[in-house]
Amino acid sequence: MTDFEGLDFHHADLAITVARTAEGVTLYLSGTADVHAIAPLGAILPKLHAEVLRLALPEVVIDIQGLEFMNSSCLKAFVSWIALDQDTAPGQQYKIRFVRNQALAWQRRTISALACFAVDLIQPVT
Repeated sequence: MTDFEGLDFHHADLAITVARTAEGVTLYLSGTADVHAIAPLGAILPKLHAEVLRLALPEVVIDIQGLEFMNSSCLKAFVSWIALDQDTAPGQQYKIRFVRNQALAWQRRTISALACFAVDLIQPVT
């Protein structure tokens, strides 16, 4: 069993994939994060947080280049996850870096808003 096994989710309109990388871990989201994504994100993100802490990884990359839409409830799941990282002891916190689709303005605006919640943890949008 790999460190992040069981965290993937696939639905007709959404794919969430977690992959270990040399730098840490990347969470890929593609499709549409609507009502069908609320429960899976609410379950995956806290488990991702726990595993990142267990492995003492320095960074989590959130790749949303293939994500066409995210509703406010899914956005709230990310706010709750960021709060988990904020509530972690300073020496154990990890950086969060979003990779976005430059052609989708909503992604830039949304990630910029998320960054306001944790300016010390969320790295600039790329």
